[in-house]
Amino acid sequence: MRLLLVEDDGDVAETLTAYLERQGFVVDRAETLAVAQDALLDNDFDLVLLDRLLPDGDGVSLIGYAQAQRRPQRFLLLSALAGIDDKVSGLELGAHDYIAKPFEPRELVARIRVAMRHDLHKTREVRRFGPILHDVEGGGFFVDGAPMSLRRSEALVLAALMMRDGALVRRETLETRVYGYDKFVNGNSLESIISRLRKALATKTASVKILSVRGVGYQLVEGD
Repeated sequence: MRLLLVEDDGDVAETLTAYLERQGFVVDRAETLAVAQDALLDNDFDLVLLDRLLPDGDGVSLIGYAQAQRRPQRFLLLSALAGIDDKVSGLELGAHDYIAKPFEPRELVARIRVAMRHDLHKTREVRRFGPILHDVEGGGFFVDGAPMSLRRSEALVLAALMMRDGALVRRETLETRVYGYDKFVNGNSLESIISRLRKALATKTASVKILSVRGVGYQLVEGD
């Protein structure tokens, strides 16, 4: 289960991340609304843990952003704004739950599991680039109807490239997609993934290639 923790207090974020990872969750972190917005565009999360008092605005605005971008998410608000009006407004704007700080981590885990029971009412999403089809819900990739076998890291990179539909994707975005927002990444790791992915694509189709822009990023291109 993959979570996005949007929290600008480094000590709180570190403590909470450590606890949640011990409970078996995968946790990515964002310290601002801007970083969280990019994260929602480039990743699929099971739930977003969202502080309200962020350096660049009220965290609750991220709910409206996700809706406008058609990126359905489950949101659980964590906030020191504990008044009844604050809670009601957060829930009415689309949060699945609201927990006032401070809280017990065990209660948070229980509320996460309850929130996960909420159906996001997703329609089956399919993305295409040339002959490549990505079944977003199922996670599979197909070329001209034939399944393509990929490692998890390769699948995450290809999904990110297809999400941008041929536009340039910065290498930092791809590294974050694979490793998370707060993990140290070896400089050659992404290149190794790209190399394997290129070989996998070459065995299936000659019409789609991965173009590299030195020092910037990568993009899918179509053509002979």
